Parts: sequence; structure tokens; C-alpha cells
Amino acid sequence: MKGRFIAAVCLMLPGSFRILAQNATPLDPTAATNPGTLAYHLATNAVGHKTSDDKAFDSRSILSGWSYAMYTRTNLARLTNSVWSTNCWLYGVHGLSATCIGFSNSLGGQGLVTMVSPRHYLFASHMHPEGFLVAFLGTNNVIYWRKTVQRTDLTDHNIPDTSVGILNADLPPSVEFLPVVPANLSSYLPTNRADFVQGIGMNQDMRLFGQPMNLANRDVVVWNPAQSVPSGLSTNGNIAIRAGDSSNPEMLLVNHQLVLVSHNFAAVAGPNYGRQISGINQAMHYLSTNNRVGTDYQLTTFSLTNWPVIH
Repeated sequence: MKGRFIAAVCLMLPGSFRILAQNATPLDPTAATNPGTLAYHLATNAVGHKTSDDKAFDSRSILSGWSYAMYTRTNLARLTNSVWSTNCWLYGVHGLSATCIGFSNSLGGQGLVTMVSPRHYLFASHMHPEGFLVAFLGTNNVIYWRKTVQRTDLTDHNIPDTSVGILNADLPPSVEFLPVVPANLSSYLPTNRADFVQGIGMNQDMRLFGQPMNLANRDVVVWNPAQSVPSGLSTNGNIAIRAGDSSNPEMLLVNHQLVLVSHNFAAVAGPNYGRQISGINQAMHYLSTNNRVGTDYQLTTFSLTNWPVIH
């Protein structure tokens, strides 16, 4: 492991995280979550995919044949024998393969990176995957190894902890990359401090679970596993983020597609990628140019125009 990964979730929040948009305009929560709104879709869509509402490990785990371990050259089979679990409640949704399943010299599912192009990935700045061999599981259940070669950190101090990295070679189409939420995400969702919308979280145990998200601070996404979302999953569907979950993705499930919102920075918060689109694209361009990548990949933003703007 070489001591490079920080196996922790940052628990000290900057001042911008402590106060959630005191000047946010209060909304009628019944209007914001009515049938036809994006919030209602996120909630009922997650429920529609849920096969059970218990905390059974098997229904949350995205992989079969995987086990939590400090991976080394002598036990990589515990990582590379993995296949997608057909028992997972989100089996078959688009985008599962975008997040790597581990590294050749790291612990479990800690500090994972998520692809936003065939070559570029997003991750938490306080993690250090550069120089590592990283394993991706394609939708065809084939493992693909790549090396992380360079990173660049975004410098917007209002939205901390976002970094962009590049691999040594493109991944094949069987390893998907995720679209990110648009800059105007908050126009489609309730932004009152009391309002939570249904998100999807991921932890180091390679489990996917309900993550009630709040957008009162538009630069930062906040979550709370003690909350339930109107028409969404119950609190039995949630799991609290813990030390070691840093960098793993936070997402929305729109129809059958995972959409990238943030990553685990603190136990209860992470940066809003939609507010960093320009900076991320500039970083992707720099990394492509610096590494002589022939294609100038940029982010794919997910269109929300099928749903009404609520404010």
C-alpha cells in the first residue's frame, strides 16, 4: 500500500459546510416532490429497483467473488475473480462499471476513482491513487488493468477536495463512464434545508445504498442516513459513511442510468460536481494535452429537461 492512501473520511468540515444556505428560498415540499417532478422520479425509481428493504449484505453488494482484503501480488485473485452480482438491487443499471473495483496494492474498496471519460476519472483530492495499478470490471465480467499516471487538483476553495486524473490508456466501451449532473441541478430539485432527495451512495464494502441528499448549499451536497425521502426508500435502505469510504461516488439514479453528483469527502458531505464543470473540463484538457492523448475528452452532462424546473 506504500502508505499513500488516506484510509479515512475527512470529518472536519470547512465553514461553508456548516451552514446550509441560510438565505435559501423556502419551497412548498409537496409541490417539489409531486408526481412529475425529478424528486418524485428519483424516489419512486429507487423504490422500483429495490428487491427488498432489509439490510441483507447480499442485496447491496455489487460484486460476487469479491472479498475485502489488503490486495498484494499474492492474493489478487480475491479481487480479480469478481463478477457482477445478479442479486444486487441495482444489477444491470448503466454506469456500475464506471467506478473501479480496487487497486493492486490497496485495502478493500477504499479510495475508488470513477470514470468520466474513457481516460479520465474524478476522485477526492485527499486520496492519492496516482502511480497505482487499478482494476475495472467491464459489463462483460472481464477485468481491465490500467495505471494512473497523473492528477491535477481543482482550486476552488468554496468547493474543495475535487481532483481529476488520467489513465495510461483508454478503457474499452464495456467499462462505462458516468455523466455528471448539470450546473443547474438545483433548479429541478427542492433546495430548502429540510428537504432531502433520493440519492445512491457507495462504500468501501462495494455496496450500493440509499443516500438522502440535500442541496440547500448549492456548492456542496449534504447527506444524512437518518433521513427518509418522500415516496423513496426507508431508512432501512441507508448506510452511514465511515472512515475509509473517501472518494467513492455519490449518485442519482435516473431511469436506468447512474448520474454522478459527488464523492465522499466528509462523513456527511461532498463537492457538487455540477458546480465544477468548467474547472473539471479544463483539467481534463490539460491532462490530455500533457499526456499526448489524441482525443480531447470532456465531461458528459446529463440533461434534466424532461422534468419541470421548480424554481
